[in-house]
Amino acid sequence: MINSASIVFDIVIILILFVGIREFRSPRGARIGNMMAALAIFCAVLITVYRYGLASPGIMFGVIFALLIGSAVGWIWSIRIDMLHMPSMIAFQNGAGGAASFLVSFLELTRIGMPLNQVSKISGIIGIVVGAVTLSGSVIAAAKLANKMKQTPTVLPAHNLIQLGIIVVIILIGGQAVIVSANQVLVPLLFTLLVVSLVLGVIFTLRIGGADMPVVISFLNACSGLAAALVGLAVQNGILIASGATVAASGCILSYVMCKAMNRDLMNVFLGIRRGLKRPKLKKEPADAKGVPAGTARAEVGISGIAEIVRDAKSVVIVPGYGMALAHAQFKVVELMKLFEEAGKTVKFAIHPVAGRMPGHMNVLLAEADVPYDKLHEMDDINPEFPATDVAIIVGACDVVNPAAIRTEGTPISGMPILNVHEAKHVIVCNLDERPGYSGVENPLYKDEKVIMLLGDAKETMGEIIGLLSAKKELAQGGPRGAITSAYNALMDAKSVVIVPGYGMALAHAQFKVVELMKLFEEAGKTVKFAIHPVAGRMPGHMNVLLAEADVPYDKLHEMDDINPEFPATDVAIIVGACDVVNPAAIRTEGTPISGMPILNVHEAKHVIVCNLDERPGYSGVENPLYKDEKVIMLLGDAKETMKEVINRLNGKRNG
Repeated sequence: MINSASIVFDIVIILILFVGIREFRSPRGARIGNMMAALAIFCAVLITVYRYGLASPGIMFGVIFALLIGSAVGWIWSIRIDMLHMPSMIAFQNGAGGAASFLVSFLELTRIGMPLNQVSKISGIIGIVVGAVTLSGSVIAAAKLANKMKQTPTVLPAHNLIQLGIIVVIILIGGQAVIVSANQVLVPLLFTLLVVSLVLGVIFTLRIGGADMPVVISFLNACSGLAAALVGLAVQNGILIASGATVAASGCILSYVMCKAMNRDLMNVFLGIRRGLKRPKLKKEPADAKGVPAGTARAEVGISGIAEIVRDAKSVVIVPGYGMALAHAQFKVVELMKLFEEAGKTVKFAIHPVAGRMPGHMNVLLAEADVPYDKLHEMDDINPEFPATDVAIIVGACDVVNPAAIRTEGTPISGMPILNVHEAKHVIVCNLDERPGYSGVENPLYKDEKVIMLLGDAKETMGEIIGLLSAKKELAQGGPRGAITSAYNALMDAKSVVIVPGYGMALAHAQFKVVELMKLFEEAGKTVKFAIHPVAGRMPGHMNVLLAEADVPYDKLHEMDDINPEFPATDVAIIVGACDVVNPAAIRTEGTPISGMPILNVHEAKHVIVCNLDERPGYSGVENPLYKDEKVIMLLGDAKETMKEVINRLNGKRNG
């Protein structure tokens, strides 16, 4: 018997769950929301065990053991899934909820000695059907989302009639199961009902293509919640009813939002029936003076033309798509965003509701890359801003920016609201290729004369753009890229080079790049030596061992006393991750921790290139005046990456 105290506990648990769900409205609150929802479920399990008199030591041990095993499996599985495969995991988890629902319903309906009333029995039977359909449908959806099945719809002959026939069979079997009471008859009926329902889930989901996956995900989410609520009715559990109903309601709302975003309804998506939907007035394709559609894309501008376009831009809108997720390019996109903001440009992200493979996919991907939530703008909010936008950058999106949706009748996306990227002053498309999206509809945007097509892997394209813009900015400011140019010029004219390795080289694992640089110099006819300070590493001989590992000939390693007299005649000395052992303060300043310590006289060379992480002092804590010397070129950052840049610059000259 459920008393008033139990009802109070139920209400408290439900409130905790609702407050947790409320936190899902923002990325920052989502973690807290997850923890609160998990706490609510844990409390629900405990109160259910207690309420039904199952709190014996053996049963409690089993319950706790099951919770621990399930939590461990879920935890391990989840942390091993990256954001790209998150939609398929969500789909599978929906299926797991359906499986739990039909298992509980099946057991409750066939349990001996505990007769159910008609409402509970009918709820349990419907729970089996909905749970089974959710399971098999979710497995098919997960397989499609994970690219284990083809993305295009699989339409069987008379597909809708087959589905209708299966539904009729389910109704007949379910009706018979409601009437019978003997277990020897009921069990086979329920088992048959389960199998037929699983088949319905497969047939139902097979016909849905990749473009409609966001709707499928939200619909299956609603189904899993409905199945849970039906189980709650069968077992008369208020917490389960409330939780399941909440999930079902949220899934229905998501399904509505997804359908609205595509200007379609569930009949369009699930049954392929095109009904009279409200379509926006189609717009005519813009024409040039000759009366033909606007000319081909300015592909010949290429990557080198980007700097010219973005230099004067004040506003930039970035449009992410599923291709960004496939290329794992979201972090590069954020790096580009920061570069724009440092240049004083306004940057926003335009999010189409069905841009990813599940509702909110793009939001989560960008939140993972630490994009501030206030920079994410939904379609209806951002569309009026495109005409005033200087540059729109598309990263792996096609259908959601395809003007054919609002210009051409009779296509799978005709009438679907899109992001009006084509209205921006300039458009940069960073897609893998020019092929259509999941809809199969050619994108006329790619032929617009104001569009620059940068085809290929989006992550690599973003890296090229970032490198180009960084070079333009830093050369203009005399920053690191300007320093690279100065270093390059000094090295090209040098006849003798001395490389000074330090512990920073070891930390950056840069010794192999240093050796690659050495070989380049030698091929150019330059003399190369390594200057080894006795305490350059963390133990005697450390530098010698590191360089020997990288196959530096031993006769190129010169101890401090031998190499110091040669520095005045050295054209270029390159310091790689060293500070105290080349710090002139040791021989110029009294009272410091390194005063009087012999150093490598790098400061006597004609040019000095410092490849250190930063300008901070070494372990001694003594500032290095070498960094302020006018003949010193500072190349700050990871030493391995700096070596790569220098090598690439030298290789480019040699190959050219």
